Amino acid sequence: MRLNFCRSVLLLGLHLLSGSLQAQQTTTAADLIKQGVALFDQGKPDEAVLRYKQALRQEPANHVARYELAMTYNSLGQNEEAVSLCRQLAKDDPNPGPSLYDTWGNALDGLHKSKEAVKAYQQGLRRYPNEGSLYYNLGITQAASLGQLDESLASMQQAVRCRPTHLNSLNSLMQLTLEQGNRVPALLAMLRQLQLEPTGERAAATLARLDKLVGQGVAQTGEQAVTISVAAETMKGAGKKGGPDNFASADLLLSMSGALDFDEANKDKTPTEQLIRKLESLVGVLDEQRPAQQQGFAWQYFVPYFVELKKQGYLPALAYSVQESRAAATPEVQQWLAAHTATLAEFQEWSDAYAWPK
Repeated sequence: MRLNFCRSVLLLGLHLLSGSLQAQQTTTAADLIKQGVALFDQGKPDEAVLRYKQALRQEPANHVARYELAMTYNSLGQNEEAVSLCRQLAKDDPNPGPSLYDTWGNALDGLHKSKEAVKAYQQGLRRYPNEGSLYYNLGITQAASLGQLDESLASMQQAVRCRPTHLNSLNSLMQLTLEQGNRVPALLAMLRQLQLEPTGERAAATLARLDKLVGQGVAQTGEQAVTISVAAETMKGAGKKGGPDNFASADLLLSMSGALDFDEANKDKTPTEQLIRKLESLVGVLDEQRPAQQQGFAWQYFVPYFVELKKQGYLPALAYSVQESRAAATPEVQQWLAAHTATLAEFQEWSDAYAWPK
């Protein structure tokens, strides 16, 4: 009886072991990849790496596992491993997707191989010419790592064309335009950014910049005296005559419009009413200069949007909505926003439907 009992226990143990092995074998590479992605999203990249490696032991050529592993290596700062995987995937996978080149370029930049990173992004753009993330990452590397501000500006312009609502692209474009000293395009980019992101820490900082930019070059120097100063660098930054994105005349008009803040007819207007007056004047003169006949990204991309916005009567809605980050401390803004919810919704609907040029 004892012998039979031991044999029964042994058979049971073998059965359980067999079942355990079978269960392990039914965990497919796809299952392991899903587990890895979930672990990565939970902030456990090291555990995700183990899952991807398990998947690759089952299927060494699995493109998805290799890409996810490369991206995770990049997030961990293991950029040599990430670059090696990306380089191989670019050869092996007939359609690796634009994210591969984002990861590849980011990893190379992390290794301080910025010129190689640029080549990786550009290789990706040859395959995926309308991918905004590649233009954005290319522009970041060109500006931050190589100091190529003109090239970076061109990349960010393309990034915004591809993704009109991508806030980081708009913010970078605005900062690069400011770096050039071209005030009017920077102002238009700020307004667009604040329209999309009217609250939060970045919005508050951008709004403070907007205030400074609109009032630039105008100062009250006496009870009845206002001085308008236009630095040579400002006019140089506003573009060469006949060249792309020349806003020299619009820049001067903006300063002259700012001087009217101190005019007797405007002294009782609120700051937002003054802003609306300036924007109406600025957009009006931009429209008169026939944007379709002008050269440059800002003329062809931003100006038609703001011209149409003005024609639709939405300039007041824009001027108040972009100040939402300080509405709690500004009663006139808070009251207007509360009283015009239908107008704001209509403005939002119109803007969402606007067809941005590619």
